[in-house]
Amino acid sequence: MCLHGGDGEWRYIRSFSEETTTMKSWTIAAAAALALAACSQPAPTAPEAPAEAAIPINVTTGTYELDSNHTTVTVRTRHFGLSNYVLRFNGVTGSLNFNAEDPAQSSVTTTVAISTLDTPFTGERDFDSELQNSEWLDSAQFPTATFRSTSVERTGPNTARVTGDLTIRNITHPQTLDVTYNISHATHPMGFPINLIGFSARGVFQRSQYGVTTLMDDGAANGVSDQVELLIEAEFTKPAETTTPAPVQPAEPVN
Repeated sequence: MCLHGGDGEWRYIRSFSEETTTMKSWTIAAAAALALAACSQPAPTAPEAPAEAAIPINVTTGTYELDSNHTTVTVRTRHFGLSNYVLRFNGVTGSLNFNAEDPAQSSVTTTVAISTLDTPFTGERDFDSELQNSEWLDSAQFPTATFRSTSVERTGPNTARVTGDLTIRNITHPQTLDVTYNISHATHPMGFPINLIGFSARGVFQRSQYGVTTLMDDGAANGVSDQVELLIEAEFTKPAETTTPAPVQPAEPVN
């Protein structure tokens, strides 16, 4: 139809084509400008997590004894690259000198009876005894392992870094534990007149530092790892303080 049009029709077609090209150019330019603007906008930031609230301390300053019935000390080590094998020690004693006004001034001492080592092994071998022999922990010669704190550093409202001396097989090295304060009760929730306070702790050490090198992993998952993870769940108690009532003054005689 356009091939047979006159000059007016050709001018109209050319003008329409030019306008269309111009509109396309403006559209492309606008889209590019929007894309550049979007790229220049700062990335949205994730909302900040609410600050952790401090858990109230409901107990008093004093010496607390470790509640062995509600305390666990476990260690985990990589077993031929397959899993973290878990050992538990059932005989744990200790004391906590707790400063309720300034917890960083507190100190703790813990003793673990090596002969109470407990594994999940159910085979015919006495695996618990094997791990206590001279190749491993040698409980006959070194019946206990101990931890004595030397400093406490607050790391958060309810957390601290506790540094101390860890002794295994009569060899002592510095050890750091990341400790979380869980809660405390002025009296037992069941009504017993005792203060209770509880903590969770985690640390890592190298068993080779303490002379335990049997079946050491060669780096190709052909043994038991040198690194040992120490996990502690501890509860401490002390008798609740009782308030002595003020003496009652005798009433004046009434006339």
